[in-house]
Amino acid sequence: MDQETASPEKAAMSVLVIDDNKAHSEGLAELLELAGFKATNVLTGTEGIEYAQKNAVDAVLLDMNLPDMNGFEVCRRLRRNPLTAHIAIVFHTAQGSKPGARHEGDAFLTYPIAMTEVYSVIRGSVERRRSGLLSR
Repeated sequence: MDQETASPEKAAMSVLVIDDNKAHSEGLAELLELAGFKATNVLTGTEGIEYAQKNAVDAVLLDMNLPDMNGFEVCRRLRRNPLTAHIAIVFHTAQGSKPGARHEGDAFLTYPIAMTEVYSVIRGSVERRRSGLLSR
């Protein structure tokens, strides 16, 4: 492998999809892969937190409604752990957010939304975190 291939700027962004709907979780991961991301999917908040602590993750695409905890709790736990605090967190839901709801995520997407916008939001959130514009 040459140096250009191994450079961080050329490496695919790693995205963890946390969504309890297996078909949706797998589908999102597959679409992310097709768009050039490195994607993994899990079905619970606990699995997501454990995966993020053990693996290099640039961003989490996080569903709000999970069987073991809600997305806000997953986000809170990731933000408070020094191993995962740097990860860009993009919430996604079909239900929307309550007006004025506070969360520690980098973005909040409500479906239906074009996947090209999902890709753009993930890339932008990761780039802002990397540049230090977003931090916690």
